Amino acid sequence: MHSTVIVAANGQRIVGGQETSIGQVPYLVYLRQSGRFICGGSLLTPRSVLSAAHCVYGAKAKDYTVHAGASRLEEQASVVRNVHSFHIAPDYRPSNFDMDVAILRLTTPASLSPGQVATIAPCRTPPSSNAYVRISGWGVTRENNRYPAAQVRTTNVRVLPHLECQLAYAGQALLSDSMLCAAIRGIKDSCSGDSGGPLVFRGQVCGIVSWGFGCARPAYPGVYTSVASPRVYRFIEQTLRELQIE
Repeated sequence: MHSTVIVAANGQRIVGGQETSIGQVPYLVYLRQSGRFICGGSLLTPRSVLSAAHCVYGAKAKDYTVHAGASRLEEQASVVRNVHSFHIAPDYRPSNFDMDVAILRLTTPASLSPGQVATIAPCRTPPSSNAYVRISGWGVTRENNRYPAAQVRTTNVRVLPHLECQLAYAGQALLSDSMLCAAIRGIKDSCSGDSGGPLVFRGQVCGIVSWGFGCARPAYPGVYTSVASPRVYRFIEQTLRELQIE
């Protein structure tokens, strides 16, 4: 995710994690744009995927596919769906990644299968400071790598107190109320390609991989969109309600 300038996690990787199988993270999906792997996401309902706004901003829904039920990027996913439409938070700001959240509506519902493809609920209450949370994805495994991981990876990172996060980026980037930080500083982090993927706490998706400076740098923890922050949760709830009515 992450670069020396404020850069989105568009790239690829979990740093300091270990390989896992999709059966351990059945809510995790990945997005391809014109056939190319681009980002992660979470299946909220059989027809809606939660991801980062920067993964789809300025692009066309018809160029995207969502893949679920696959542990490896090159294997045939058990579920592949076209994307009908993007729903990006109206107050998303590409300049600083405020409200970096989007919901992708699939053309047809994904088929759920136990232990392989499952939905996950958005969290209403943010994880407390110092709680350990799980991140997963196919992002690059080192900051300088160019290619995503072949096999899905996962690790646990610590949610940082908001003040600690603000101090880390003081004078360089502004953290809004839609963001939270998590990392094992200098050791474990999300990275390029993990963008849009889930940060999970107690079986709910509580964060979306968003941005950072570099990957797993001691000075700069990863920054996530906080699903439980009032503005973000309201957007998700309202969008899901509208999509249900359609």
